[in-house]
Amino acid sequence: MTGGAIPERTRAALEKRVVVDDLVTAAPVAAMMATLGRNAPPPKDGDALPPLWHGMFGTTKLPAERLGHDGLPQDETLLPEMPELPRRLFAGARFEFLAPILIGERIRRTSRIAGFEAKEGRAGRLLFARVVHEIEGPRGLATLEENDIVYRAAESNTGGRAADPPPRADDAPRAWRMTVVPDPVLIFRHSAVTFNSHRVHYDRRYTEEAGMPGLLVQGMLIARLMLELVHREAPARPIARFSFRSGRPLYDTASFEIEGRPTPNGELAELRALAADGGVAMTAEVRFAR
Repeated sequence: MTGGAIPERTRAALEKRVVVDDLVTAAPVAAMMATLGRNAPPPKDGDALPPLWHGMFGTTKLPAERLGHDGLPQDETLLPEMPELPRRLFAGARFEFLAPILIGERIRRTSRIAGFEAKEGRAGRLLFARVVHEIEGPRGLATLEENDIVYRAAESNTGGRAADPPPRADDAPRAWRMTVVPDPVLIFRHSAVTFNSHRVHYDRRYTEEAGMPGLLVQGMLIARLMLELVHREAPARPIARFSFRSGRPLYDTASFEIEGRPTPNGELAELRALAADGGVAMTAEVRFAR
């Protein structure tokens, strides 16, 4: 399904870098623990961040006048504006956890766009951007993150779908299970603690105008809940890598299931999020450290 020209303005974006320095503090970690329902002692200096929780730190903080109509940054000097494809969505990501990030440490996040790819899907013309984030701490490179961001036409009314619909879930048994009720409080808290101002996650009028049935559940919230399930079922297994791919969207209109299972050799865990009708909303894979 590849095809179409890549806009000329993407050339300049490939040469840019965004660097953000930050201090890892305990308060946002405590907020994420409350958001995800993790029952643990209060965080303190020296504690290691759980996998994916680095996303609370090193984010760009822009005033409201520098946000677009959708609530996303319009001039953060990394992702370029695409007037012909104004809607941006998170399609998937890959993470490599190389060293711990500790509360009380300073980190630096360096971000760049590694490339663009044009495609044609059911939603029409699509443009995918691969964004790379390198998070460094006192011990060097701590986390390597790659995000897939999709640009889509505003009139595309697929309800938040980033690509072709994935298949329905098979009936193979999954040993690990979690039911999630994505109420507006959970979605709002996750947006707040990660400083995510995309209106699809909190502005019901905006989602109605966009043709969506409700508030869109954040892809990173689903991913973090997946790792909470892994933490619950395999608490002693450190995670070396994690990847996920978004499929059909999930909204606050119905509960959804997260399921997982270890592979027979024990090196991996396979995860998926299922909509109420059994459709696959996200697939993911964990590779445990040796």
